[in-house]
Amino acid sequence: MTQALRVSEESETDVSTILSARVLIPISCDRCNKETDISIQTLKEGGTIMCEHCYDVRPFSAIEQQTLRAVLAQIGFHFAG
Repeated sequence: MTQALRVSEESETDVSTILSARVLIPISCDRCNKETDISIQTLKEGGTIMCEHCYDVRPFSAIEQQTLRAVLAQIGFHFAG
């Protein structure tokens, strides 16, 4: 059940958003420094990612995934599942 939560400025309640596996995250290419949008599902699977600009292919490491999760959690976003 999803229900809107009314939040006032004085509220101490933290609000979090759960991100769908279909949400695209911009990942910067190490080779050309341009960003390519990669789905959370692809990143969670720990497979390789490919730059859509220069076609460079590299793995998305477990450390990168942990860092991404931590940064998103700090601003109130969490991965589903």
